Amino acid sequence: MSLAPLRIVEGMLTTENADGTVNVAPMGPKVDESFTRFLLRPFPGSRTYENLLQARKATFHVTDDVAMIAQAAVGELLTEPTFIPTEMPGYHVLANCCRWYQLEAVEVETTGERAALTCRVVAGGRQRDYFGLNRAKHAVLELAILATRVHLLPGEEIDQTIGMLTPWVEKTGGQAEIEAFAFLQNVIAERRNAENGARESS
Repeated sequence: MSLAPLRIVEGMLTTENADGTVNVAPMGPKVDESFTRFLLRPFPGSRTYENLLQARKATFHVTDDVAMIAQAAVGELLTEPTFIPTEMPGYHVLANCCRWYQLEAVEVETTGERAALTCRVVAGGRQRDYFGLNRAKHAVLELAILATRVHLLPGEEIDQTIGMLTPWVEKTGGQAEIEAFAFLQNVIAERRNAENGARESS
């Protein structure tokens, strides 16, 4: 089922693991204008993918907490997330979000490079106001995406991107954005060193 118009919204997705624990991961679903239909496209082999195919349930969160998105993107959540109670079994709502949508997959396609799960909203709610458009938050989000692609990008492109984004954080960011940006810079440096070491030893 196609969604029109298609817009990608970056946020956080929670799914339930087989043992009842919660998997927290960044996700950029395609949504319709009214946020009533979602298209999730997880990568095969990921925990999110496995959980979605097993239970066909997830909760998507609109949030301005870019530190949480950054940490989850690189698989290093520094603080255990907290959740608010929900009456729906199999769903888990992050306390630190602006809006949340509990989703049920109604169509599943797994033949492509990425799965495609068309979801309907079964419940939703609002926690707090969204901070608003902010270049520092956007910079952290972009750097988080870059951190997941270090092994694919040339060093010059990585350096240029960091150089472009740094003034945005310095001029428009608060402490949370500054710390999240520095955290990602450290992660990127570590991954680049690991990549260089692997090439030298091969």
